[in-house]
Amino acid sequence: MTEEELIWKEEVTEYLGDFWYLKGRPDLFQDVVDHVVKAYPVYDANFNYAEQILSEAFRFLQEHCTSAYSSKDLEFMALAEKERLLTIT
Repeated sequence: MTEEELIWKEEVTEYLGDFWYLKGRPDLFQDVVDHVVKAYPVYDANFNYAEQILSEAFRFLQEHCTSAYSSKDLEFMALAEKERLLTIT
């Protein structure tokens, strides 16, 4: 990731952080940030991204949070299942 992309990701993170109220779910927050940055990978100083950032964040949450599993949840469940299988044998 370039320095410009890192700065943009940091700006998106700070902006969305002002609206994030799910305490204890930094993994889900990071998934939302990653989605927004993927949708808008480059910052354009001539464009106001506020509505687009919130719209993409909201879209992500609607699509992915019906079960409320984040990528970290899935990794944890996979690891737990692997450990379970190892104790069976």
